[in-house]
Amino acid sequence: MNHWKNKLDTEKKSLESMERILFNHPELGFKESETRKIILDYLNSNNISIHQDFGLSGFSVQIGQGKPHIGLVAEMDALVVLDHPNAGKDGAAHACGHHLQTTILSHVFKLWNDYQNKPNGTLTCYFIAAEEFVDMDYRLKLQAENQIQLLSGKQNLILMDAFRDVDCFLSVHTMGETKVPSMEVNASLSGFIYKKFHFKGQAAHAAVMPHMGINALNAQILTQNAFALYRETFLEEDRIRLHLITTNGGHSVNSVPSDTILEGYVRSIHPERLLELNQKLNHIAKHCAEALFATVEIEDRMGYMPLIQSRELSDILLPFIEDIIPLNQIVDNQKSFAAGDMGDLSLFKPTIQLGFSGCAGLVHGKNFCMANSEEALVYPAYVLLSGIEEIMRNPIKLESILKYYPSKMSLEDYRKMHNI
Repeated sequence: MNHWKNKLDTEKKSLESMERILFNHPELGFKESETRKIILDYLNSNNISIHQDFGLSGFSVQIGQGKPHIGLVAEMDALVVLDHPNAGKDGAAHACGHHLQTTILSHVFKLWNDYQNKPNGTLTCYFIAAEEFVDMDYRLKLQAENQIQLLSGKQNLILMDAFRDVDCFLSVHTMGETKVPSMEVNASLSGFIYKKFHFKGQAAHAAVMPHMGINALNAQILTQNAFALYRETFLEEDRIRLHLITTNGGHSVNSVPSDTILEGYVRSIHPERLLELNQKLNHIAKHCAEALFATVEIEDRMGYMPLIQSRELSDILLPFIEDIIPLNQIVDNQKSFAAGDMGDLSLFKPTIQLGFSGCAGLVHGKNFCMANSEEALVYPAYVLLSGIEEIMRNPIKLESILKYYPSKMSLEDYRKMHNI
């Protein structure tokens, strides 16, 4: 596949130019109008037009026909980092490297489109909005207006059944700053559920007649202590995180708190454990409130499901990673508490998200930026192009993976999980 190295050498300046333009035009999820224009200007200049338009949730481009059908996934949005030197509207900054994904996959698609000797098969590239779970007030407003159904772009595309014909998903994501050139395979991401516990009691004068009140804050504290005691049952391999903050602790120091609010996330890398634990936490909160004669209203908002990558799919691309990265610098099977909506795709189809180096600073931090374009742009593009060609020329490899891939959820079950 060395011909891809030669082709990428001629594309390097274009890659670097697009990365810089996107880096200087960060936008939050479902607001990526300028980002969309930048990507489409590049694609249109190479005679590539939109295949499907998903409105606020993004768009796709497609080439080829028949099987295998490979889906490439790029995320368009930035996140809020107010003190980032390249922060734009709403404090948006590309401190998670999504602009690198869109740059890489735009060029991968263009080079595949230009490839005269490409085998049979379909390649679809999805440019998708709103991966970062931020800017909630705006997204909830869009949801209330029925402009979106769920709060992430990939989730909305799943509900649209936009991936119905795709056999597998390939994506890439920055690893952040590394000491040596590196790539990452088979990393897992946590799933999470947003939780809001609204404890309700009865107000009374805190000094004169506390016996006439029902202390909602005490019910909350009892719940938090019960959660703490329950932590000893958490299994290390489940990578559970439960992090909560009090967003309302009462209204007056001179009154028994009549309502308080506890908010946060529960996370795990195992889908079944995440859903099971969520129900147990709700059980604990309900009975702790009842123990002190208070009540609790619980709001669960499904975030993202855990990303479980297809090792078999990674193995197809691994030889091309080894072409450019020493074996001892390839990171395998990393477990992360971070989350991403690629996990929702992995519920349905074999999915991989390769990590790449070449960036500096803290991911999601004020000093994040690309530092080495060879590592951050050229290397992942080479691996993807080589992997796409390998899958297309040897479809039996993917057929074997699909035959034994354990689909974890039906579309109907997914809708029910999100109460749709």
